[in-house]
Amino acid sequence: MPGRQKSLEIQPVLIQNIHWGLEKSLLLSAAVELDLFTSIHQGNETVEKVARAQKLPLRSTRMMLDALVGMGLLAKVRGMYRLEPEAKAFLVKGENDYMGSFLLFNEGMAQSWFKLSDAVKNGKPPANGSDLAGKKEFFKDLVKRIFPISYSSSLILSKKIGIGKSLKGQKILDVGCGSAAWSIGLALTDPTSQVVALDYPEVLEVTKNFVQRFRLQKQYEFVGADYHQHQSATSSFDIVLLGHVCHLEGEANTRKLFKKYYDALKPGGKLIVADFIPNDLRTGDELPLLFALNMLLFSENGDVFTEKEYKRWLNFAGFKKVSHLLAQYPVSLMVATK
Repeated sequence: MPGRQKSLEIQPVLIQNIHWGLEKSLLLSAAVELDLFTSIHQGNETVEKVARAQKLPLRSTRMMLDALVGMGLLAKVRGMYRLEPEAKAFLVKGENDYMGSFLLFNEGMAQSWFKLSDAVKNGKPPANGSDLAGKKEFFKDLVKRIFPISYSSSLILSKKIGIGKSLKGQKILDVGCGSAAWSIGLALTDPTSQVVALDYPEVLEVTKNFVQRFRLQKQYEFVGADYHQHQSATSSFDIVLLGHVCHLEGEANTRKLFKKYYDALKPGGKLIVADFIPNDLRTGDELPLLFALNMLLFSENGDVFTEKEYKRWLNFAGFKKVSHLLAQYPVSLMVATK
């Protein structure tokens, strides 16, 4: 029968994998919380050794490790487990690119995702979503969690635009700086640079801790203010950083920020936008398109924007040269020169 033949040829693998996505996310979060990847990296390569080292029951440990093998994060040969390259690079505690804090389950954010259908029907975030996004305490926690990805991307940015080589002694404005992840990479690459870190006073408590961790206090000035109200002197900066700012602002506010910081830049200065940027047709990549829904849930006007949209808005603000660079996935960079 044609219908039966078709059902055998087309299997629901894609649908099943998507449906089990929440369970995979929770499994990864639990494995990070239990520090299983670090334990294996330290030489505990069997179920028995991991269970003993982490003080876990043997049966449940075996179940979790095997599931991580199925997900592609671990390999298993003759009962011995080892980290796959991605796990070794990003899931071992103490390493520079460790993403563990970002991957831990956040119940507040998950609760808003459970209300996605309501948000789509209403065209606005659920009440708890908008309240959560507006709380300074939320941002204080968030910026710490996302530091590793942004910091790694800032090092890539430094190399691609010539910080410390063709660009030295730069005066940098880090707008909505959060943990200062974006400017720290530039400041480390060029010790002669100076950074003005701009954010809410409450968030700057976090900023100062990260700056001290990297021993960069002499290169930083801290300005506690709402960047919407704060006015910078005209033609006073070589670089302005908008790291993960635009997706929260929406189109209208983003275009205002482009004009505002065009005026704040010296001739030849650069405005750098770091964000999740889908292709111009909005058919990929998957993660930026999913992140747009995250903005629906946690902001009034937020969205993700394409390279074409950014170029048009930046040109309209006065920038003559605009380029699109890739950083650490899923972050992209728009570099606009005055």
